[in-house]
Amino acid sequence: MTRAFGDFILRVKCMLKSIFNAKNPINTGPRFLIKTLGCKVNQYDSADLKRRLEQAGFLSTSEKPEIVILNTCAVTLSAISKDKQSLKNLKNDNPRARLVVMGCWPKTYRPELKADLVWGVGDLEKLVERIRGLAKFPGVCNFESGLVSTDRSRYFLKVGDGCNQFCSYCIIPFARGRIKSRSERELTSEARQAVEAGYREIVLSGIHLGRYGEDLKDGQADLISLLKKLIKIPGLGRLRLSSIEINEVDERLIELIKSTDKICRHLHISLQSGSDKILKSMKRPYTVDDFRNRIEKIRQTLPEIAISTDIIVGFPSESDRDFLDTYRFAREMAFSKIHVFSFSAHPQTAAYKLSGRVSSEKIKARSQKLRALSSRLEKKYQADILKKYHGKRLAVIIDQKNRGKTEFQFDLELPRGAGEAGEIVRVEV
Repeated sequence: MTRAFGDFILRVKCMLKSIFNAKNPINTGPRFLIKTLGCKVNQYDSADLKRRLEQAGFLSTSEKPEIVILNTCAVTLSAISKDKQSLKNLKNDNPRARLVVMGCWPKTYRPELKADLVWGVGDLEKLVERIRGLAKFPGVCNFESGLVSTDRSRYFLKVGDGCNQFCSYCIIPFARGRIKSRSERELTSEARQAVEAGYREIVLSGIHLGRYGEDLKDGQADLISLLKKLIKIPGLGRLRLSSIEINEVDERLIELIKSTDKICRHLHISLQSGSDKILKSMKRPYTVDDFRNRIEKIRQTLPEIAISTDIIVGFPSESDRDFLDTYRFAREMAFSKIHVFSFSAHPQTAAYKLSGRVSSEKIKARSQKLRALSSRLEKKYQADILKKYHGKRLAVIIDQKNRGKTEFQFDLELPRGAGEAGEIVRVEV
C-alpha cells in the first residue's frame, strides 16, 4: 500500500467515524496541557497542535491533565537548561499524566529524554494520531482546517519552517531541517479567515522568512508575491514581518513597503556582530559594509523606519577590539532596539569546535554595555518618532487595557476606553 493510498484510507475511516460520532459532544475526551518554550514558530506549532487535538475530541485544561505536552527550544544551552527544568516541573506537578516532549530539543538531543512519547517538529497530524494511541482514545478524527490563535490582539501566520543557511553557531537547520514553505493559497486562506475572525494585524513568522517560496515547485512564489496577495485582503489592518536577513531586503521589498500603509514600518534584521572577522567565522553571508550600505538604502526610501537587531556577544575569538567595533557599529546604525544574546556553544554546531573561548565574566560585562546602549537608542528612536508625529495621529493596535503597539514596534499608553484588544485605533501624539 502506498503512503498516499494509506492516507486516503485513514481519512475515509476518520470521516465515517466523525459521522458516527456526530451526535456526541466532541470535547469530552482526555484532558491535555501544552507548555511552550521558545520562538513564535514554536508558539504557532503549539496552537496548531491544540486546535488539532480539540478537533479530535481532546479537552484543553490546566487542571489534572492526563496528557502533558512540552514544546521545547534548543536555540541556546540556556534554553535547553530551561527545557530540562520545565520537564522536571511538569513531571512533579502531574505525576500520573502521560508525557509528550516535542520541538527542537528532542530533535537534536533525543538520547537525553525520558518521556512516554518523544517527537521532533512538524507532521502534527501524525503526532495527534500518536497521542491518541498513547491515550487509547479513538476520538472523532476531524481533519477540518481552522485558525491557529496564538495572541489575543495579533495573528501570527507561520509561512514555513526550516533554514538552509547553516550559520556556524546555529542548531536550527539540524533541528528543523531545510526550508519548507506553505503554499500561497493556504496562507492567503488562513489570513482571510483571521481577518474575518476580527484580527486586524497579521505577523508573518518563520525561521527564514526572506527565503519564503524558494522550495516550492512552481518557482513563482516569494515573499514579495505573498505580501502583494495578503495586502489585498478586505478588512486587513496591517502586516508585520517578524524578522528578515539584510541581504533579503531588496529594492522590491523597500518599494513595496513605501507604496502601502498595510505593511508596518519596522524591520527586525539580525546583525550578530560588527566585526568582519567574527561574521566570517559565524558564516554570515555579508560584511559590515554590506550591512551598512543596505541600511542606508532602506533609510533613504523609508527614513522613519524602525530597525531592530540581534547581536551575539562572546563568540569564540571575539577580542576587545572586535567587541568595540560591534558596539560602535551598533551605535552608528542607530537601531531602534538591540536583542543581546550571550554565545552558547552547541556540540552539534561548527562553532563548538572553535578555539578562543571568551570568559563568562567578559561576556557578562560586554552584554551589559550593549544592553545599556540599546536602552539609550530605543529611547532616542521613540522620542524622535513622537516628536515627528506630535499633534498627529498614530495607528496603534491595542494589546491590552490602556496599552497598544505602534507600527514602529514600540508601545504607547492609551486613554481609557480607547477600545478592545485587537482593534487598531488612531491616537493623537
